[in-house]
Amino acid sequence: MTIQHVISAFLLGVVVAIPPGSVTVIACQRAIQYGFRNSMIFTLGSSLSDVLYLCLVYFGLAGFISNSGMKLALWTACGLLLVVIGVLTLASAGGNSPEEANGAAGLQSRPWVTFVSGIVVTLTNPMTIIGWIAIAGNFFILWDERVPATGWHAPVTITVIMLGVLAWFVPLVYAAGRLGRIISQSFQKKIAIIAGACLVVFGFISLWTAFAMR
Repeated sequence: MTIQHVISAFLLGVVVAIPPGSVTVIACQRAIQYGFRNSMIFTLGSSLSDVLYLCLVYFGLAGFISNSGMKLALWTACGLLLVVIGVLTLASAGGNSPEEANGAAGLQSRPWVTFVSGIVVTLTNPMTIIGWIAIAGNFFILWDERVPATGWHAPVTITVIMLGVLAWFVPLVYAAGRLGRIISQSFQKKIAIIAGACLVVFGFISLWTAFAMR
């Protein structure tokens, strides 16, 4: 493994992490509402799913998620999940009664719920899968011709890619967490409402995509 390979793997992780999507919206919303620690728990759960898909792509096992039946299931599951999270986010922002808002906020702020949400949101997100197959797949093909395969080649490459992903997300959620401490409670609620609405829209887009695939 060469230094060029390590730098390329790191930059690949950064490039994949930069485009905003549902994971970015949820991570920033959690940082603003519940703090940096809660958002990092979500990000670590999301990263676990990323590692799984990277392993599938690296070992050439991504084909099993390329069939139409699996894609339909993923788009449907992703859509339903994003709608639910979006509604909970709207409820925690005070869209309903104070009791319901506090209940939704308490549920979302629990560490195990946060961690599992990170896993499931990323695991069911077809765009994440498509991104890793297209970008990481080509990366692995390119470097497999230059770097001899060894027993530690795969774990080191995947680890460096994920460090690139975290190099983007950690400062991002930290900045969002600091922003949450500065802005007023009412402005936090407005941001949460916007984030919740975006997630609901993302969810309906996923559900419409699943319906169109039938």
